[in-house]
Amino acid sequence: MASSIVLATHAIPVLASNATAGWKAVSLTGIAALIGLLTVFRTRPVPGEPLLAPLLLVVIGGSFSSPVRIMTIAIAVFAAQALRGTGRAWLIRTVLGLAVLPAGTVLGLAVLPAGTALGALTGAGTLSWRSSDVLGLVPFVVPVGLVMRNILRALVQQELVSARDALLSSAGGRLLAAANVDEVHRIGIDLTARMIALAPGLVLIIVRPQGAEWRVTRAVGLDDGLIGRTLTEAMLADPATALADVAPDHRHWHVEHIVDRYVLLGGVRPISPTEADAFRTLAHQVVLGEHNVTSRAELQHRAHHDSLTRLPNREYFLETLTDAVTSGPPGSVAVISVDLDDFKQVNDTYGHGGGDELLIEVANRLRAAAGPHRMAARLGGDEFALLLTGPDAQDEAERLAWDVRDRILAPFRVTGHTVRVGASVGISGPSHDVATLIREADLAMYAAKALRSSSRA
Repeated sequence: MASSIVLATHAIPVLASNATAGWKAVSLTGIAALIGLLTVFRTRPVPGEPLLAPLLLVVIGGSFSSPVRIMTIAIAVFAAQALRGTGRAWLIRTVLGLAVLPAGTVLGLAVLPAGTALGALTGAGTLSWRSSDVLGLVPFVVPVGLVMRNILRALVQQELVSARDALLSSAGGRLLAAANVDEVHRIGIDLTARMIALAPGLVLIIVRPQGAEWRVTRAVGLDDGLIGRTLTEAMLADPATALADVAPDHRHWHVEHIVDRYVLLGGVRPISPTEADAFRTLAHQVVLGEHNVTSRAELQHRAHHDSLTRLPNREYFLETLTDAVTSGPPGSVAVISVDLDDFKQVNDTYGHGGGDELLIEVANRLRAAAGPHRMAARLGGDEFALLLTGPDAQDEAERLAWDVRDRILAPFRVTGHTVRVGASVGISGPSHDVATLIREADLAMYAAKALRSSSRA
């Protein structure tokens, strides 16, 4: 904006110059074109732009009697344009722009600069290009551009670091809130892709052990066809050669072993320490997220399952039963209560170790009877229960109750001995009340136990 203002103010000396009316119009058009390059087209590519700006400066300089004015405009324009484009484009602008100034002195060439020469041809008159006023400004062109580009580079780097830090700050909360490992990995891939987008030219590969081999499990910024490729330790030591077929432009790699995986960060340019640190931090956060999900799942499992039989415990059974009753229509839930007969005799004969073996085997048989769509639980001691849901729950409960009874009546191996126990089984009637379902199943089970006792007597 400041450079555009400088250009706009130079319209006044153009109008006041001794140049011809036609050349004044050409110079004013050149000023307008330069302002357009610095404002309207600052974010759009303009074909030949590094050549166009110096030529426009030559045209504008044709209306000035003093090359100092040309240098003032040139410095303002080159300072602004140093903030855009590549270093190569900036160098072309600077070298060609010096032709507008008395570049003959700088280059050791005794030639009249184009701008001041045009000033003589158009009648504007000239100031000696060998004067200290002219030559004293020439050295400022390159340093001003370099300073501006260094300032820009520092600002861009600061913005990049801030954006990367913001992503890493958000990563912790997102990863800790993940419900499972797959979600942790999805978040990790998303954050990696967003960090790579901040620094184009980077790619990231995750290599994890599968059996005795190392295989690529993630590839961000490269073709997914790379996933599954086997990499040896030697390849991991020289990824530029090992991955030349899929990433020929990425000759610079930073390889780091983090916990149980290798993280390979590749770039088309040398990878800075700050970039390596950022991706290392993200990798550690992903590992932390995995451990958090695994630990949380293990704690939840321990809280909801019996430590001996690994079946759901009473609390979890009642919680699941309540959800089923609340969400299902009446009659869509059934409960089977199971109580072992003669369990005390096994405990007395073979000790608590033998009793535990029996309970574990009973749990395995109940789990097999329940299958993947029903819940078998240990409510405590030698009391078990099964939960059935669905429109046919009541009909299935009767069949399943007989199946459970037959499975438990089959002989067990306890501490190397064959033992037999019985089972009293009760089924709840249709109800839409948790307490009623439990009570009716228990009453039916106690009735079966009483009947069994009386038959023995």
